Amino acid sequence: MGVLSTGIPMLDEALGGGFLEDSNLLIIYTTYSRGWALGFEIVRRRIGMGDFGVILDSVLPITPLRMELGAINFDIDELGRKGDLVVMDMFSSFYSLRYPEDYIYTDPTIEKNTFLPKYNGLYRRILTERIGDRRPVGIDVTVDGMAFLLGEKNFIHVFQRLIALKERARISEKRKRPLNIFLLNRSRASDELVSWMALYSQYVIEFQPTENPGVEKMFVRSSPLPDFEPSVEGYTFRLVRGRVEIEKPEKSG
Repeated sequence: MGVLSTGIPMLDEALGGGFLEDSNLLIIYTTYSRGWALGFEIVRRRIGMGDFGVILDSVLPITPLRMELGAINFDIDELGRKGDLVVMDMFSSFYSLRYPEDYIYTDPTIEKNTFLPKYNGLYRRILTERIGDRRPVGIDVTVDGMAFLLGEKNFIHVFQRLIALKERARISEKRKRPLNIFLLNRSRASDELVSWMALYSQYVIEFQPTENPGVEKMFVRSSPLPDFEPSVEGYTFRLVRGRVEIEKPEKSG
């Protein structure tokens, strides 16, 4: 498998080189963290390299989602109109909301008992209508939100079946393999859910608060690359005018 850049040189270094194709990244954070912004920065950079963005939204209607992402200068409408991004809006599907924008995909018939086949059908439609031969880079906003909609135990079973579908597609289909980013708010998730998601993620990044407002520590907990070296001190992470900044820890001694 080839190694792909995140588009953020310091993050590539922290991961041991970048992303393996068809890999999963889990980003774990807490209630007041802005660590989730790292996932969108990766999506932004990968779109700039020719990939296609897919937001799987299970926590917010589109209007507050626009507001939240506007704080990090991520404009879903501009990217959608340019043909670089779609929103798979599960929140609106469950609560029967519809939008006129053709890059916002919903299915009001989706429910807990029929979620997987209808979700898969909707994604297949997006592959045909939008993605084509581009590499999908997906971001799940959020894992804990989807677990709330489906019920945590049910979600874990559904996710296992999605992993199996992903493996089947890897074997049988010839197209660019996706990169997947899972956002998980630790404050809303059980230890069991965190453990299962970490198992199915080749890369795990965790954010922890510091005493300085707006400054967090970023720890890369796992990476499958041989050049990966865990940092005990952690990387410094902050948002400056909506842009991600990552600083390497100083070497002790």
